[in-house]
Amino acid sequence: MARNRTTCKATPDRVFAVLADPRAYAYFVAGTRTIRRFDPRWPEPGSVFHHSLGLGVTLIRDKTVAVETEPPRRLVVRPSMMPLAINETIFRLRPHGQVTLVEIEEYLVAGPASHRLVAPVVDRLLWLRNHVLLRRLRKVVEARQRQLRP
Repeated sequence: MARNRTTCKATPDRVFAVLADPRAYAYFVAGTRTIRRFDPRWPEPGSVFHHSLGLGVTLIRDKTVAVETEPPRRLVVRPSMMPLAINETIFRLRPHGQVTLVEIEEYLVAGPASHRLVAPVVDRLLWLRNHVLLRRLRKVVEARQRQLRP
């Protein structure tokens, strides 16, 4: 399991609005190259967006499924990166004064990366990736926040 947190200078509604926009994931999820298509119902439970991810010449085409949605406090998604892994990712948003505390937890749930011998290494890599993810998410949220100001 990997757990990371950050703060965003925006309300939980504004942060959740970015999480509710499947096109935005290409900007804040490290390794995502494109969002190929998405269900307009995203992030309703059961809705899906299809993505391509990878580094260098490696490319994985897979999907992310919304599992649970509690706007603007919580979003649970299940990103697939098969044949490597299927994860469960939980975003939690809490107001904290003038900012929003954003926490992400990610668990390996299936695939070879979840094997007990490699899972500790993969968890550390997820932590590093999610550190970058939250930094990028904060930039996207705060850029949108600035666009809304008169």
